Amino acid sequence: MSLTERYKSLSYESKLLIKAAAGLIFSALLAAGKLVVGLFTDYNLISVALYAMALLLAKAECILGAKRDKLTFKQRNILTAAFLFVASSIYIAFMCGMFFTERRIRNNSMGYVLILAFISFMELGFAIAGLFRTKDRGHYFRNIKIIDFCIALIAILTTQMSILNMMSGTGVVSIANAYSGIAVGCFIALCAVYILIAPKTSVVGREHAKFVLKEAGKNDLVDMGREDVGILLCRSFIYGDYVFRAKITSAICEGDISRTPSLWKRMNIYFKILCCVLSEILIFVWLIGRLILFFRTINLPDRLEKVMRANGFMKVPGD
Repeated sequence: MSLTERYKSLSYESKLLIKAAAGLIFSALLAAGKLVVGLFTDYNLISVALYAMALLLAKAECILGAKRDKLTFKQRNILTAAFLFVASSIYIAFMCGMFFTERRIRNNSMGYVLILAFISFMELGFAIAGLFRTKDRGHYFRNIKIIDFCIALIAILTTQMSILNMMSGTGVVSIANAYSGIAVGCFIALCAVYILIAPKTSVVGREHAKFVLKEAGKNDLVDMGREDVGILLCRSFIYGDYVFRAKITSAICEGDISRTPSLWKRMNIYFKILCCVLSEILIFVWLIGRLILFFRTINLPDRLEKVMRANGFMKVPGD
């Protein structure tokens, strides 16, 4: 059997891990290149390489955890969060340094800046591709998704600074970029905290639930005469609704919490292109909205259980 045939025969999750590992190796080579260039030309690139490596170590923990079981999920999860937090600390320190020193590119030629911007766009492309590849397929894949998004944010900011340098007559990066960078660093730190608490608060890994009707007189929620039911848990036009879709068998209601397609998936290609063009403006609006949705959807499985209990259902242990 050829390598192509063997690859096609793999499960979707295995293919995702292979692609994630390939992206990890490529990004590691880019980070090593930045470290070497930084040692000889621009010392700021050393900091860039260090926080990039910390991000890659966090991603490596996810890939290793999905492929091996030498460490428990809890241990891997703590290591992933720790590396991500270290990356955010280095990045914030790097950005804070802009308040005390003028960050100049030593060789302010257009060629140098364009190469740096090209590398950043490549990183952004790989990160965004990773966001679409790593769907909700377990904790490790969720963490890879989060880390890829953090990498994408840093790549966007790096590209912004490169373009401003090219347009600036002095070659000095604006202090406004420092504020943006600190905000991105704080967001990455919050992602590290989220990775720690997500196993107990998120839907991932807790989608399935099974309930049995004990007190029919309390039930005003589920029509037990139907075969399939959907219970709306959280409504969101932009990000998609969270719905508990279940099948009714006798007095048992069993199903999974799922999310309906988001606005991005529903819109046509022309609006998607427009959103990509306006990405630097829309990305922060999207993040604010996503943060609000995060608070609205904390512990949906527990909230579902409370609603079902109020309507006379009892959750079956082990589900």
